Amino acid sequence: MSPRAVQVHRGVVYGQLADPRDRFSALVDPVAGASGQPAAFPQRPGALDWLLGPALAELPQREDAFQLNIWAPNGASGLPVLFYIPGGAFISGAGTVRWYDGTRLAEEGQCVVVSVNYRLGILSHAGGIGGGNLGVGDLVQALRWVGKNIAGYGGGAENLTMVGQSAGAFYAFLLSQLEQTRGMIARTALLSLAFQPPLGTSEAAERRRIIAEELGRSTAVDATGEELLDAQQCVSRAYAGKGLGIMPTADDMVPADLFDVRAAAQRLHVGDLLLTHTAQEASAFLGQAPEAAFGPGAVAGFIGAHFEDVPEVAEHLAAEHPGSPKSQLIGAMTLHQFESYAAELVLAVGKAGKQVSSVRFDYAAKDSRMGSAHGFDVPFLFGNRLDWSDAPMLEGTSDEDFEQVGGHLRSLILGFVASGWAGTPMPTAPKPQDGGVAHGYALDAHGLRSIPLETRFGAKRPVQKVSGG
Repeated sequence: MSPRAVQVHRGVVYGQLADPRDRFSALVDPVAGASGQPAAFPQRPGALDWLLGPALAELPQREDAFQLNIWAPNGASGLPVLFYIPGGAFISGAGTVRWYDGTRLAEEGQCVVVSVNYRLGILSHAGGIGGGNLGVGDLVQALRWVGKNIAGYGGGAENLTMVGQSAGAFYAFLLSQLEQTRGMIARTALLSLAFQPPLGTSEAAERRRIIAEELGRSTAVDATGEELLDAQQCVSRAYAGKGLGIMPTADDMVPADLFDVRAAAQRLHVGDLLLTHTAQEASAFLGQAPEAAFGPGAVAGFIGAHFEDVPEVAEHLAAEHPGSPKSQLIGAMTLHQFESYAAELVLAVGKAGKQVSSVRFDYAAKDSRMGSAHGFDVPFLFGNRLDWSDAPMLEGTSDEDFEQVGGHLRSLILGFVASGWAGTPMPTAPKPQDGGVAHGYALDAHGLRSIPLETRFGAKRPVQKVSGG
């Protein structure tokens, strides 16, 4: 790869606070051409650092890190745009971190790659949890900036593919349904979208109570940055093992039924949709714990709370993971939160007449605690192993496997970025789901193969109400 084949623009500012004295202000357009040292929004070490490594700690942290990184092939003009929204459980992460170097994607895909920062944690809620989803507004502003300015970097704003991973997939899913972003997004790829409905009114109120107790006489408006991070950690501890402590709340911008597949399928305003997930998503969250920490009761409790057909699910998991309650619980969580939901969404979106399919990433880490964990596919997508050299999850993965698996994944994603499902590679490319044939695909070092969509088990899907928790 030629070091001069791609032009890189780091720390490009896409917005600034309308009121610089108010950390919860909405954004307005920045000064033309503004840029700075790449930074991240304030955060503490992430829960998945045991997989990903410490790269985020290298970035300076600021409350005004409204930045993009952009990669464009030399001589680019009117190229497709890949707009990447990173994850981080809504409290960590940054589009400016070295993990998301878009050089290889830009060169191999002949596209302009954009990675984006957005406000995190308490800062992403206007004045308090439930007060307004500022992270959503940040991303809308970033899309508007790209629409106005990306031609200057060689991109065609009318051919933008939004790619979101984890929390970024939540936002990409939401933005693909919002009326105010209609016409800004041509197609969307959702990497590891978890079934995680927005918080309701009472849930938000309980989180505000925890934060207020921790802040004491201070408020979110006047507390120091460290005090806000301390309060966030209190919320995270309170909800450990129960779900995310801080995340978007249902309001006029974030529909309470965001994850209702039929409602979402009707609201989606993109023509093509791609979903991917890893084979053992939940090992990222449970993998560090010893086998002895799990018993049959924990597995049975989760299955009973999350599935209609309890005996069939229990039998399936016992056959897949005999003698290991830990692996069975990882399987149950992955099935409910990711795989089954992806299948339900594929069928609903296909029935609504849109082009859609689902791909399971099957390649696994050599460390058995990790498997094919949440986020394990991301280095293969970006193809930049040196930038992940201190990521424990890649230890033992051969360069040959990294290139083979990454080549298959990039071929799929970059073909999708170029022209939707029509651009995906043949002859093994996934065919869009048409609502009639319940099939998806799996990807590993050998390429793509057809697999049944996991629709056997009835997952319980409570729909959040704005007025209740």
